[in-house]
Amino acid sequence: MFSRCCAFVLASLLFPVVVIAQTSTTSLATQVPTTKILAIGRGTATPEQLRTILPNEVPDTVRLYLTGKIDQWYVRQDGKGVVFLLNCSSVDEARSLLEQLPLGKAGLMKFDLIALGPLNPLRILLTDTPPTSK
Repeated sequence: MFSRCCAFVLASLLFPVVVIAQTSTTSLATQVPTTKILAIGRGTATPEQLRTILPNEVPDTVRLYLTGKIDQWYVRQDGKGVVFLLNCSSVDEARSLLEQLPLGKAGLMKFDLIALGPLNPLRILLTDTPPTSK
């Protein structure tokens, strides 16, 4: 109950910020770095192909997780693939990593890749000057 209330309050506070940012003449979305890539996969492999490829796919995917490239991973509830949250700074980097996995090499898994970054409209709430990066 408490977490729902907090989520509602946060959403209520952020809604005007997002609306103001969307109506602003300057685009805030282009001013933030890409910090994550959301990779939504859809597979086309048959069960027979999966039995052949998964013994190599799983260890290679675990290696990407252990090296920090995969931050989070999920299975789609519709059974059509996987979803990864990748620690990559570009869509090209993420595509390159995923195409090197066995299912990617075989052309049996395609990904929609979405670049993510910090929620830049929050800058409107700041009154101080931003720190300079060194």
